[in-house]
Amino acid sequence: MKRTWRKQKPRIPGFVRSYFCETPLGDKLEADFNFHEKLVRLTVEIREEKNRTYSSTIQDGLVLAEKDVTSGRAYPVFRKIWPFREHFSDLPDPDLIIAIGGCYDIFPLFDPEAYRRISERKFSRYGSVFGVKREGFWARFWRERREAREVRGSLWQRFKRRFWGDLQDITVGTLACFAIYHFYYDFVFLGLSLATTGMVAGIMDFIVRKRSILMTKVLSFLSLGSYFFYNGYTRF
Repeated sequence: MKRTWRKQKPRIPGFVRSYFCETPLGDKLEADFNFHEKLVRLTVEIREEKNRTYSSTIQDGLVLAEKDVTSGRAYPVFRKIWPFREHFSDLPDPDLIIAIGGCYDIFPLFDPEAYRRISERKFSRYGSVFGVKREGFWARFWRERREAREVRGSLWQRFKRRFWGDLQDITVGTLACFAIYHFYYDFVFLGLSLATTGMVAGIMDFIVRKRSILMTKVLSFLSLGSYFFYNGYTRF
C-alpha cells in the first residue's frame, strides 16, 4: 500500500518541519520535527473514533508527553499510534525517524544499521506497562557515550568531513575581504568584512551544513576583523 506524505508549513511554534498524511480509511497523521533539539511530535486523528485526536512528544527516543488532544488530558497513546507505525516509518525524513528512536515500533525502512542502533533503545516512559525492561543509569550512560562516538567517528574521519567545507569558507572569505579592501583601501571596511565573514561562516555551519561550529575559524575572522577595524578607526 502506497503512503503519500506531503510537506506542510509547521502549525506548532518551535517546529521547523511538518508532514501530513491521510490513510485510505480517512485517518489523518501528522509529524512535526525540530532538527536541532531532536524533538518530534506525532499526531493521529482517528476517523473510527469520530475524529478523536491523540499526540505524542518525543525527544531523541524518549517519550516526553502523551496526550488526548480532544479532551486535553494526559493519556497513554501507545495503542493509538502503534497501528500506524508503518505509515510513520515511511516518512521522507530519515533524521525525524531516527529522532523517534524506535518509539511505537517506528524504525527507518531499508536501513539495517539505523535499525540496530535504535532497537537498543527503550521506547517509552510507560515501558513497564508494556513489558519493556528498563536499563540502569550506568548502562544508559555508557551506551549514550558509545553511540555519540559512533556518530562523531574518529578524529581523522571528522577532519575529512569538515576539511573541504572549512577550506572553502576560509578561501572564499579571505578573497572577498581583500577584494573589498582593494576597492575601498580602508581598514575599517576590511575589519567589518572580516567580522561579517566569520559570523556568516558560523551560521552556514549551524543552519546549512547542520554541524557544530568551528570556533577557531569564526574567532580568527572576528579577531582579525576587530584588529583591522580598531587600527583603521583610530590611526587612519
